[in-house]
Amino acid sequence: MKRALFPTLLLVLVGCGAGVPAVPPCSTTVCPSGQVCNPSSGACEVQPSRCAATSCVSPMSCDGATGLCVFPLGDLIDRAGRPLINLAVSNPFDALVVSGQPEAGAVTRDRYNRDKSFPWSAWAAPFAQTLALYDGLDGTCGHPFASPTLGPTRFATLAGLLAADTLLIDTSKNSCASYMSVERSGLVGMASTDCGGRKLDYDVVDGTFLTIIGLGSGATDSVTATVTAAPTFPYLP
Repeated sequence: MKRALFPTLLLVLVGCGAGVPAVPPCSTTVCPSGQVCNPSSGACEVQPSRCAATSCVSPMSCDGATGLCVFPLGDLIDRAGRPLINLAVSNPFDALVVSGQPEAGAVTRDRYNRDKSFPWSAWAAPFAQTLALYDGLDGTCGHPFASPTLGPTRFATLAGLLAADTLLIDTSKNSCASYMSVERSGLVGMASTDCGGRKLDYDVVDGTFLTIIGLGSGATDSVTATVTAAPTFPYLP
């Protein structure tokens, strides 16, 4: 009897053990700082970065947790890649509604300046609303850099370009004679013949007005640009 009992007891123990769930590989694993436990193997590994296919423009860098381009630590105070865009387009008429409440233009401008989420695509929608208001200032309903079809997305392309507040420069061109020429050429589907950018002698305020209101509007701040650049670096008179 004793000899027959032990093999039977062994079978019972093995059978019960087979029904116990396996211990998760990472349940007792403590990984060094900067590593995570692989739930398949239980091994500690460097956490995969989401930045493998992300290229950021200096001084921004890629955030490994989100894969987004972010600015260095600290608050942004102001940015003006294209002069007048924040002041003239973000919320100049105190008409933007945020969380069901109207927001003052000064508050909007401050939020825009501090926003680190390049290319600031979330700002395209409020920008488009303002651009629609500017469209009629020249007495003509229609804009050379917007879709001719009426609707809520009419100014989406122009608004998205302006929201990404960055100067565009075509370094393959030898001629530099027009502010925002690269942007305007792109908006009408043509290759730019000018380097664009912002030279010291550009009348950037008039250039901005002509872009957001219309080239044929004759919009101007009535202030003549009189700065003459010096011939050598840093070119400031």
